[in-house]
Amino acid sequence: MKKLTLTSIFFFTLSSVILSQVQFDIALGVSPGSNPNAYGIIVNRQNPVEEFQFKLVHVDPQFIGSLKAHVPMNDQFFIEGGVSYTQRNSVYHIQYTMPTREPTEQEMLLEESESMILLPVNIGVVLGKFNVTSGLRLKKNISESNELKQIDGFISDDNSMQMGWQMGLRYGFNRTMIGVEYMGTLNRVCEGMYVNGNSLAIMTVPGSFVFSLQYRI
Repeated sequence: MKKLTLTSIFFFTLSSVILSQVQFDIALGVSPGSNPNAYGIIVNRQNPVEEFQFKLVHVDPQFIGSLKAHVPMNDQFFIEGGVSYTQRNSVYHIQYTMPTREPTEQEMLLEESESMILLPVNIGVVLGKFNVTSGLRLKKNISESNELKQIDGFISDDNSMQMGWQMGLRYGFNRTMIGVEYMGTLNRVCEGMYVNGNSLAIMTVPGSFVFSLQYRI
């Protein structure tokens, strides 16, 4: 009983010390829109009447809201973790190979909208007024609207958590920091989506720059 009490006191004290060092930040970020110059893929090669070219042509500007916990390790290094919410809107171009469809169906622009939660964890270093960070993150879609479902034979099994990474540079003054971060993923665009068993995964791994304003509470 005495050993259990001492252990409990030890962990309570350790937790109190760690919590006393935790600092919380709120951050707002924006990622500019883009028109990816990515090669398309050919889908439904086994059925020339249904064959089409598929590619990503536009991504809207993306806004990100975050709450972060900052834990100093010493005067120079720190660990940072948090939760972020964002929405990504993408536009895909589809053009059927055989001219056998109505003009409005021969060539189409279809939209996809994803609302997602991001869980980033960073290790950082303080260099004067600058912070350099790098780490990994998990991404989970919480809602989705996808016009690709209009395509005959479309299915999606993209319901699992996905892994990504980020690295960034921030400049601090008073309790405020401004920064830029590059966010990348480890999954290709449209990975987990299929039409008649053909993968829609485009041969590119998406990434984007995020410009942020961060305030320490």
